[in-house]
Amino acid sequence: MLENVEAASVALRNPWAAIIIFAFTFVMISFRKMKLLPIGRPSAALLGAVLMVIFGVVTPEEAYALVNWDTICLLLGMMIIAEHLRAAKFFDKFSALFEKINSPFVLLIMVSGFAALASSVLVNDPVCVVMTPMVLEICRRKRLNAFPYLVVLATSSNIGSALTLTGNPQNMIIGSVSKLGFMKFVYVMLLPFFTCMLINLGLAALYYKKELVLPEGAGSESMSNADSQGHEEALRSKRIGFFALTIACAGFVAGYSMAFSALTGAVVVILFHRKDPSSLLARIDWSLLLFFSALFVVIGGLQTSGLSYLLTSKSLELISGTLSEQVWMFSGITLVGSNLLSNVPFVLLASSSVQAMENSELFWYLLAFVSTIAGNLTIFGSVANMIVAEGAGDKCKVGFWAFAKFGAVSAILCILAGAAILFATA
Repeated sequence: MLENVEAASVALRNPWAAIIIFAFTFVMISFRKMKLLPIGRPSAALLGAVLMVIFGVVTPEEAYALVNWDTICLLLGMMIIAEHLRAAKFFDKFSALFEKINSPFVLLIMVSGFAALASSVLVNDPVCVVMTPMVLEICRRKRLNAFPYLVVLATSSNIGSALTLTGNPQNMIIGSVSKLGFMKFVYVMLLPFFTCMLINLGLAALYYKKELVLPEGAGSESMSNADSQGHEEALRSKRIGFFALTIACAGFVAGYSMAFSALTGAVVVILFHRKDPSSLLARIDWSLLLFFSALFVVIGGLQTSGLSYLLTSKSLELISGTLSEQVWMFSGITLVGSNLLSNVPFVLLASSSVQAMENSELFWYLLAFVSTIAGNLTIFGSVANMIVAEGAGDKCKVGFWAFAKFGAVSAILCILAGAAILFATA
């Protein structure tokens, strides 16, 4: 039960403008292009950010501060490494290893398992940056429908990131505030993790098992080989890229800044390759970085307006009754709040309330688990989802409703199962 969770008075700043602009932007970016205003997701997010400033929800100075530059730098660094590896035909080589796998569903299981385990160690966002082009190339070579593989990549990486306190940013925040032990956290999350992986793969079999192979005569467009290199040069480039990726991953595991670990790897690529990097940098998806930068401002507008704090505090005040009732109410609020406000802002706002709850350790586990799995509800539920969707680009359309048709069912079933397990065992 909550002990003394106050309804602190919050000074609201242009709340109506904030909610209208947020809703408008959400609708605009729910589709890759709308007939009424076909400007695409990155430009729609930028429009929302500018409107937040124009209507006084945030000041220009606050808008700059709202951008999570750690995330932007992390994405930039991993994109440079991934693009270098792609140009060195690293993904071609990796794809060839899967040619021996004759079963498309076994391949789906392998993508799911690798994404989940890698995300538990390396953080889900960079895993999706690296694996998205890899999965696209594998599907192109094997003439498979890339959509199911990309959806499973995103959802599995989110599930995997729930396993550790370093799997995603919100778990890192919870680890630092709650002082939960790293290995105990893994032990508690193991059964919910495996249960959710089985649920996710079971749904994938139900939804997509008959849709994995493209019809005869269909296929993805061939990827350009404009960056073809001689064998020795390609081998050297692969070694440089792999060395850079190893450095970045070592930084992640050691607990060093993820952003600067990735940027260090990117600098290694540029320095050791000893060539003008302009062609490499030209292939970076700058529109994706624009999309995330602007989206941080739009979501931040809800925070500066005071709406997010008010909604979170009022919602958490409703938690009462038996411990079982509190668990389900808390899980439902966390599911909704993590999608409306984004999981990191919600966790930051909810932390003070969780500290004041009886059985706070149980609710820390629930907050970490549900806020992470909630990312699978919609394509905007986690940064990893949007990395996959935008990274797929025109090669494979990952739309809002197509993702939600699978992700929402997976998220709800996983949260029901995982919360029940945590209530029974934590």
